[in-house]
Amino acid sequence: MTMTCIIIDDEPHAIEELSELISQVPNLNLLQTFPDAKKAITYLQDIGHVDIIFSDISMSVLNGIEAATIISDYCHFLVYVTAYREFALEAFGAKADGYLLKPVSYVAFTQQVADLNTKFLDIIRLQKENQQFLFIKGGQKSSYIKIKVSDIIYIEALLNYIKIYTITGHEITYIGLKAMEDKLQPLDLFFRVNKSIIISMNHLDRVDGNLVRLSRGETHQIGDKYKSVFLEFMRKHTLRS
Repeated sequence: MTMTCIIIDDEPHAIEELSELISQVPNLNLLQTFPDAKKAITYLQDIGHVDIIFSDISMSVLNGIEAATIISDYCHFLVYVTAYREFALEAFGAKADGYLLKPVSYVAFTQQVADLNTKFLDIIRLQKENQQFLFIKGGQKSSYIKIKVSDIIYIEALLNYIKIYTITGHEITYIGLKAMEDKLQPLDLFFRVNKSIIISMNHLDRVDGNLVRLSRGETHQIGDKYKSVFLEFMRKHTLRS
């Protein structure tokens, strides 16, 4: 299973070297690189979640340890990549999942990714077992509605609410689209295709250019910020001769 990742580092050559290592690992998909943590945080707040963040520690705008309290909420794993051994205690105090020393060797990098991949598969397995259905709050106090995950066709953002379209109708509940995306992300069945829409791949009928067409005929535009992850998923599931 492919894991998505980003790089945060204020040294261009370090980004280049790490990007090259990532390109050599089949189950990693590099989405974006950033010269400082603040730019990365803005990106993460927009797209919602990545699987791995590779971050330098010693950076001028906002160092990696300080940024951890924010960026760790947007990933499964935070891995520090630094030239300084003395930051190790602080790094693991910030709940880092890995610590790579520059210059990063191919062996050290692939071992780290293999360890994270094992943990990632365990997370996905457990979450899938526990997420065959979900409850949303109804319109009245202490009322809850059960929704089978397999029945969801797509989800639409409505200011601070979301509208969940299912095979039997729709439900509206008070929650943000990002929170819903985080809840569904481990299932690997739902994709946020633009700022306002999450679709179920179970109900995807076809893709025509930048449009996704769903089983009941609805169409939605694929946003530029979400295109790379979506098309990578499509590529991996496309039959080839």
